[in-house]
Amino acid sequence: MSAEDSASTTNAISFDVEHWHSATLLSDAVEDPEDRIEESVDVVLDVLRRHDVRATFFVVGEVASEYPDVVRKIADAEHELASHGHTHTPLFELSPDAFERELDRSTTAIERASGIEPVGFRAPNFSVTGRTDWALSILESNGYRYDSSVFPVTTPMYGVSGAPIRPYDVALDDPFHASSAEQSGCGLVEVPLSVLGSRVRLPIAGGFYGRVTPVWLLERGIRRLNRRGIPATLYFHPWEFNPAVRVDSPSVPKRFVSFVGIEKTARKLDRLLTAFDFGPIRAMVDRRERNPKRDKWRELRTDDATDTEYDR
Repeated sequence: MSAEDSASTTNAISFDVEHWHSATLLSDAVEDPEDRIEESVDVVLDVLRRHDVRATFFVVGEVASEYPDVVRKIADAEHELASHGHTHTPLFELSPDAFERELDRSTTAIERASGIEPVGFRAPNFSVTGRTDWALSILESNGYRYDSSVFPVTTPMYGVSGAPIRPYDVALDDPFHASSAEQSGCGLVEVPLSVLGSRVRLPIAGGFYGRVTPVWLLERGIRRLNRRGIPATLYFHPWEFNPAVRVDSPSVPKRFVSFVGIEKTARKLDRLLTAFDFGPIRAMVDRRERNPKRDKWRELRTDDATDTEYDR
């Protein structure tokens, strides 16, 4: 790709709006936690406002019901609202029927708070995997346009090894391989989280990985994706911008994963928003649908790999 093509790539920035103490590693390790939703979201909105950037906020339905003013504030700032489930329960713990009820409740809660019906979904704990791929057909049948739950590398907690690293149309009978809209027969687009590398993949999408990874390496990863015509999809949690959430009660390993680098997250985001173009996921999906010819497999540049490879 030319430098001009790389510079024209708009990446996606997103935030999962949940209680900090509902994170998987903290939910059973914290007693009588103090909510930090409002102050944490305000920090994020301020950073985005300074850069005039719009983002996607995946909101837990219970949070939308508890803090409708926060959800309206996000919408009033012209950011996209999407669903993060209703109770922040990973899909591994739900049946298909229970998930559909969760989806309906979260959709209703977000719409009541904002007047906006969400069309995007992200599963708590990135829990769309081979065990739970039934969720994708439920999303499509409920009118959702895209999912952003696939983490295309296996981690100790989640992930789909070998899944595509660029947005793709979902084929329900083979949901973790790219297909065209004509081939898939499904109206759902998958927007995977970003990783660096093809053979050995390094997560750079954000969250813990964004906090622990040096910002220069995050920038390098985004540039390499953009040179190949792949928009980066990043995520953070608003509470990761608020050092006041740190507590001592969890074990040392849980505290490390949950809180390492939290005092630097805002500065990292500020630098990334300065260096690259970002927007909401829905805008990325809209652009892709308007110009599907740009979404084709691209050969890796010789400076990205030692031999010829193709994106899945």
